Amino acid sequence: MVRPKFIKVNFPIEIKLPSKEEVFKTLIQEVNDDKFSILAPALYELLLRPGDQVEIIYKGEDACYQFITSVLERLPENPPLYILAYPDEYKRIQVRSHVRVKASIEFLYNLWPKKDWPDNPPSTNKKGVTIDISGGGARVILREPVEKDDLLYIHLSLPGHSLPLRLAAQVKRVIPFKKGGLQRYEVGLAFFRISQKQEDSLIRFVFQRQLKERRQRG
Repeated sequence: MVRPKFIKVNFPIEIKLPSKEEVFKTLIQEVNDDKFSILAPALYELLLRPGDQVEIIYKGEDACYQFITSVLERLPENPPLYILAYPDEYKRIQVRSHVRVKASIEFLYNLWPKKDWPDNPPSTNKKGVTIDISGGGARVILREPVEKDDLLYIHLSLPGHSLPLRLAAQVKRVIPFKKGGLQRYEVGLAFFRISQKQEDSLIRFVFQRQLKERRQRG
């Protein structure tokens, strides 16, 4: 068995039965030498038993990883956990980077505790502003510190849209800096498990912003 380097604590993954189309979201909870555990999706969503085969999908910034593995055990903790074996092999698929455009957009956000993810998003009472944005992520400035691999819940109102996009995002990097004597944080985010409609809205915004920039350059 192989222990893939991308299997890390708190990383969001997708899980599905190989014979089914429906996909469920969860988090890696613990990583050991010969096995790893994930938070169990709600019982009404997916009930697994030892010996069941499952497909795991991890979507990174530059690649998507997929593999088949087996359920070793279900731990009835709070929240419940599934213990999974490492795969014999995995597949890596290169993902084309999204085009980014500069955009200063204020948004609301909050940390999304892993015990509440994905069913119970937090209230969004903190403010941030984007530096640039793409269909797959954004660079933002925050007033409060966050850590790499934290999950955020974001309400982002794109110009020209009446309703905000409600997005899950994972912190990929954090750069502290001072502005006017005040502590600020430049944060790289990767959107996670956004819908096709949400991605289309982001890509459309990026495309319109590109056209506007080209017109301004003449």
